[in-house]
Amino acid sequence: MAEETTRQIAEYSRILSQLLSDVLEQNYLTEHVKGLLSKTQFTILKILSVSGHFTVSEIADILNISRAAASKNIDKLVRSKLVNRKITVEDRRATEVTLTDRGHSIVANYEKVRLDKQSRALAHFSDKEKTKFLELLRLFVQNCVLQEKNIDLICLQCNGAIGSECSFPADEQRCRFYNKIYNKNTTNKEED
Repeated sequence: MAEETTRQIAEYSRILSQLLSDVLEQNYLTEHVKGLLSKTQFTILKILSVSGHFTVSEIADILNISRAAASKNIDKLVRSKLVNRKITVEDRRATEVTLTDRGHSIVANYEKVRLDKQSRALAHFSDKEKTKFLELLRLFVQNCVLQEKNIDLICLQCNGAIGSECSFPADEQRCRFYNKIYNKNTTNKEED
């Protein structure tokens, strides 16, 4: 019985993962952005919406794609006026990428659609059930992530929504992109 329950949980987890990351995102891109963006380009927008800015090389590393592929995707985003690109002062060979207002708007609209759909799915739960579901889901996700070695994108995928409530270890190995974002934002605020 326990083995069958574990198998079913694994299967429902796979379905939920695909639904939330692939289906919902693809439907949003199809319905609201009308084919303007590929999934990779939209992921770049989401990453920039959390971090504020990254270099082309950093984006390539985060997405585990070549620098040429990252540059090609960013070129299209620049032409679509969704991101800006500028040469960094520290290293004239590096190009820093930031979101435009239009890029921010696309990500914000996606987050609104995503939250609305998930709110409707949770509408049939009582407050007590929602609290228990959150508790169990947090524990399940944490235990799944702790088994993995390459989780660089996890911190960026939460879009900063979890913030200080994050239950993942905050050392450089586990959360380096979150720490990089935090350090960039802290440095930028100190400079202002």
